[in-house]
Amino acid sequence: MRSPKLAALSVLVAPLIAVGATRFGEHSSAVLKQNSGRDTVGCLDTLRASDSLIAIVTMSVSPQDRKAKLPPDFEGLFVQEFRSRLKVPANLPLSVVLGWSPCDSTSHKCVGGALMLGTQAYATAHPGGTLSRIVTVDFALTPTLTDSVRAALHKLSDEQSVPFFAQPDSIPLDISIHVEQHSDTVPRYRHLFRTKIPHYDSPFSEAAWPKNGRGPKYPSIAERSGVSDSVIMTFTILPDGTVAPQSVDVRTGHYTDFIRAVFDRMATMRYVPGRVGNCPVATWQTQAFVFKSR
Repeated sequence: MRSPKLAALSVLVAPLIAVGATRFGEHSSAVLKQNSGRDTVGCLDTLRASDSLIAIVTMSVSPQDRKAKLPPDFEGLFVQEFRSRLKVPANLPLSVVLGWSPCDSTSHKCVGGALMLGTQAYATAHPGGTLSRIVTVDFALTPTLTDSVRAALHKLSDEQSVPFFAQPDSIPLDISIHVEQHSDTVPRYRHLFRTKIPHYDSPFSEAAWPKNGRGPKYPSIAERSGVSDSVIMTFTILPDGTVAPQSVDVRTGHYTDFIRAVFDRMATMRYVPGRVGNCPVATWQTQAFVFKSR
């Protein structure tokens, strides 16, 4: 059965970015409201965490154009200004599980799992100290944190506190906030806050494409024209195997027709959900969809 929530997202693809990547842009507030009451926990409630981990939530800031460079010290100053304006919610309900190392990349399994926390954001920085085109992606299904991140970015812009840079052109930014498993390898200036997250020592397995599941339909116009593309998506798969709309992010892609084809397929897709032990759980993953002209 086609998900009306995800199907609605297929018409909301962000404009193509000049550097050749696209970002999933504005999310319909109606779509988010419809999905807010959905059960994303399932039998996770029946699992008992073996312990709690003191996790470091970090922030990284990089240009969306990987060939571009940020001004010296820009990331450190940006994180500092952002951190002073971020209000960490007292209530952070978590439901998405991340595999915890050591992991086997071949079998896509880890010795355990932990609940994940984070948000992906995009914004364009301007020389005058402001931001525009602020977009947030709630891949951890923690809307209280995502709302706080969005509010902090807007406040940073309103107060014109984005670090100064001399170049005349604006800089589209890729802003990632996530739990760092190896915090000792991350510079302290990127640390945002500490938190406790439940850890499970039962084996964790990633979600998977179902056997014999067909891929996205090749756009007919593109196929006749001999056009190829590779679309890389990140998204959260719920315990029932469907995709959470507010988690969908287009990381790479050149042509809107191919991105729409991926959205259309994901709207009807039922993945094999990830598991902690025998318990299906929500998991976040990256997937590449390759369209190769015959």
